[in-house]
Amino acid sequence: MCEQMGTEPNEDELPVEITDFYPEVQLLLSIYGILRDEWEFIGGNYLGKNLNGILDLFDVYEVDSLDKRFYLQIIHLLDSVRIEYIRQNQKQEKPAKT
Repeated sequence: MCEQMGTEPNEDELPVEITDFYPEVQLLLSIYGILRDEWEFIGGNYLGKNLNGILDLFDVYEVDSLDKRFYLQIIHLLDSVRIEYIRQNQKQEKPAKT
């Protein structure tokens, strides 16, 4: 597109791709994506990722035993940010009660 417009791409405007990250981060994001989302049935609130079976995923992807704790901490961090993001978007989407 930049070529057609005769401009140079701006690095700050390029979207980040998963391949831009270190292999460990790519693996972590892949594992996070595999985990099932948990939603509150009645209220429709996002509760976070279901971590049942995460140790099996670590084994399948051959995560070093020393890295498992760190990966789990990062997954919790990602999930807490995602939970807050979804809650904020849900608040904005709900119509005001009159």
